Amino acid sequence: MKKYFLLIPAFIFLTNACATQGKSAGLGAAIGAGTGMSIGAIADPNASGEARTRNVIVGGAVGGFLGMAAGLAVHKGMEISRAEGKKEGAAAASPVPGSPPQLSQAKVETIWVEPKIVGNRYVEGHFEYVIAEPARWQEGR
Repeated sequence: MKKYFLLIPAFIFLTNACATQGKSAGLGAAIGAGTGMSIGAIADPNASGEARTRNVIVGGAVGGFLGMAAGLAVHKGMEISRAEGKKEGAAAASPVPGSPPQLSQAKVETIWVEPKIVGNRYVEGHFEYVIAEPARWQEGR
C-alpha cells in the first residue's frame, strides 16, 4: 500500500500543466515536500524512534527544494516547447501562392443606451454595437 501512496504525488507531478512559473514551482515544491515527508516518516528512525520527527522535517525540506527545482525545469521545458510550436505555426500560416488574402477584424464601437420610458413602455438600459469600420481584405503579409 505504501508503494501506491508514493506513486500518487509522482503522477500528479508528471501531469502538471500549470500556466505560470510560480504555480509550477509551488506545485512542485508542495508535491516534493509531501513526498519527502512521507519518505522521512517511512525511513528507519533510531532504535527508540526519536529521529522520526527529524526525518520528516529533513525529508520535507529536501523534497520541497527538489520538487521546486523540478517544477521550474518542467515549466521551462514547456515554455520552450510552446515557443517552438508558435514558430512552426507562424511558418505554416504564411500565405501560399494562389490562396485568398486574409480578412482584417471589423472595428466595433460599444455604446451604452440609458434606460428610458417611451410612451407607456419602459426600455431597459442596454448596449448597442456599431460597426465603425467593416472587415477588409488584407494584401499579402
